[in-house]
Amino acid sequence: MSRYDRQTRFHPFGEDGQHQISTSQILVFGAGALGSHIIDQLARMGANHLTVIDMDIVETSNLHRQTLYDEEDAYHLVSKVEAVKNKVSQINSEVTLTAYDVEVTSSNIEDIVSEINPDIIIDGMDNFKVRFLINEVCHKYEIPWVYGAAVGSKGTVYGIDYQGPCLKCLMQTIPETGESCAINGVLPPIVSIVASYEVAEVIRYLSGKGFSKQMITIDAFDLGYKAMNVDILKNNECPVCENHQYDLLETKQENTIEQMCGHTYLFRMPKHAFDYSNHFPGNIVKATSFAKLIKYENYEFTLFKDGRMNAYGVHSDEEASGLYHTLIKSIR
Repeated sequence: MSRYDRQTRFHPFGEDGQHQISTSQILVFGAGALGSHIIDQLARMGANHLTVIDMDIVETSNLHRQTLYDEEDAYHLVSKVEAVKNKVSQINSEVTLTAYDVEVTSSNIEDIVSEINPDIIIDGMDNFKVRFLINEVCHKYEIPWVYGAAVGSKGTVYGIDYQGPCLKCLMQTIPETGESCAINGVLPPIVSIVASYEVAEVIRYLSGKGFSKQMITIDAFDLGYKAMNVDILKNNECPVCENHQYDLLETKQENTIEQMCGHTYLFRMPKHAFDYSNHFPGNIVKATSFAKLIKYENYEFTLFKDGRMNAYGVHSDEEASGLYHTLIKSIR
């Protein structure tokens, strides 16, 4: 019996759908909650050409909602993309998974997409700034993509092609960081539901059926569900899908200090002064070739080899700025 017998017996998918999913280049941005579920399902379905991009390590706090990882990964500060490659090779040895452990920015997203040349892109991020970058690069290069988000018990899914309303039509500005899983929490069921709907949109599209043309919203606690026809969301003055303005792609400078979720800030060390072997103030709790866990006063840092640093326990922009400059002065 064929490995994929049960899904190819589903007539709307069939052998043609299996051929498409096994030969298409599929790019997944993010390997966290949504991304890990998406990759898990696609690998099991026989998506033989997968690429995943993520810049983070596995942490214990990830494990309640993120598949493909375990306590050993968290203990050893394993990068998510390394853990994904290891697990996928055990799930389906036929899958070729390419992993990029980089931060996605306006400076590199076009190069990444041009190098991979994906047939479809899937959003597994928890960062709206990157989602808006994906929206612009997909429209500029006419690549279909699937947007998905999950916070608290609620989730949203929408398949976006070149002709339909884009993410900018739905949201005029990048949302503030206040509505995040670190503040509002997130229930594991909504993560798996949203990821499953995203994969469903992908297999619809690759099977030749196109996207559903609906924006799906789900509540996994109150068990609510709504589907809205996306045509009514089209903004005829949208700067992206109507006027082909890609302002985020053209803004190449990244902030050195950026608020993330909750009391976490992202620091970007100056490239001219940073070396992963530099001494930083505080005590190194664990270290690998990819990341270091550092304790300093009342703070915890995760320092990455590319000069990014997650600072935990920071309560304001002013505190973040002071801490950042203290660290910069202390590098040696």
